Amino acid sequence: MAAWWRRRGEERNGGVDPGASARQDGARKRMGSRGEALAAAHLEAQGLRIVARNFRCPLGELDLVAADAQYLVFVEVKTRRADTEVHPSLSVGRRKQRKVRQLGEQFMAQHPQWVLQPRFDVVAVTLGRDGAQVEHIPNAF
Repeated sequence: MAAWWRRRGEERNGGVDPGASARQDGARKRMGSRGEALAAAHLEAQGLRIVARNFRCPLGELDLVAADAQYLVFVEVKTRRADTEVHPSLSVGRRKQRKVRQLGEQFMAQHPQWVLQPRFDVVAVTLGRDGAQVEHIPNAF
């Protein structure tokens, strides 16, 4: 027997599961959150201190903000499954770089206590069946 959405919804939406998009969005958010947690742990293991997670302002959102003695590091985290052909870091194009720079400026304006040199890093997280691979690209742009 077909699912309710196939029986009643076929004439309305071609039999497409109306909840599929929400489930995919939820799975994508969980994967992104896992990648950000792995990235934060990796950065802390390298001696950086996480000072903000998911900083939001009207311009958008920064994944992570970290600091060491010299730099205030704005981090874009990209997470992909291992079966994806494209390396996660390649999805940080010029537009995203410009957005992260603007968000970094906004963070510094709202938090004047951080008087460190800004740096923009990318952390690429690849999730596989046998674990995760985390690659930190300092001063990526």
